Amino acid sequence: MLAAIIALCTLLPRAWAMALGHQIGGLFFRINQKRVDIARVNLQWCFPELTEADREKLLRLHLARYGQAILDMGLVWWASRSRIDRLCTVSGEYELEALRRSGEKVLLVIPHVLGIDMTGAALAQLAPGTSMMKTPSNPLLHRWLWRGRTRFGARIFTRDQGLRPLVKAIRAGHVGYLMPDEDLGDAASVFAPFFGIPTATLPVVGRIARMTGAKVIPVFCELDDRGRYHVKLGKSLSGFPSGDLQVDATTVNAAFEASIRTAPEQYLWTLKWFRTRPKGEASPYAT
Repeated sequence: MLAAIIALCTLLPRAWAMALGHQIGGLFFRINQKRVDIARVNLQWCFPELTEADREKLLRLHLARYGQAILDMGLVWWASRSRIDRLCTVSGEYELEALRRSGEKVLLVIPHVLGIDMTGAALAQLAPGTSMMKTPSNPLLHRWLWRGRTRFGARIFTRDQGLRPLVKAIRAGHVGYLMPDEDLGDAASVFAPFFGIPTATLPVVGRIARMTGAKVIPVFCELDDRGRYHVKLGKSLSGFPSGDLQVDATTVNAAFEASIRTAPEQYLWTLKWFRTRPKGEASPYAT
């Protein structure tokens, strides 16, 4: 049912789709108190310098963008290559192109922004890509996510396959595309600062860079008021990997924080980014 609604929304004029997405974000604010409360905690931890009123304004804008991005999944799943290209602008791609021409391996890393899938679709025009995804519990959702992420030629692997297939694809010349900022517990993580907060961080970027020799380029994406996506490739991380997983995780988190601060409404604040705490600290989401 949801997929059918999203499909119908791809037929709407862009302004109408954006307005409807804004309304969906408002509905989310009213009915999903659990996620709204998580977002409030995250914003309070990351932006203590803002007033409560300013953080609430940021939360409302974030949810509006969230609703708009949800509807735009239909474009990722069904829109033509030309339509996606008209909606997306890509900047900073020159280093990526130069690295590929010289035979270098490349790993793009992006935080969990709302336009992750649209970014992948936009970047597919530059190079064949490869990435990993978590297998959703809903088989239908898995089907549609898989469709959207592979329809422009990307090779996608699931987490339960491990890193080996992804590393092999990068070595073969595919450009890696990874979202390494999810809190997956402390078993395989290091605590690296993120917005000044010790955060359980997977040191996977440094590991993959070391295994493949890939240059690591941070990426960000911003959805604007007119419904256009701006994909921005930064400069490759200097001196990366360092050989120290803690240092490398800190470097990646710092790059992500810098980009998020430019447009904080774009980050997925409804996830428990600080759930895993150093020993002795309580989770900020405990009720």
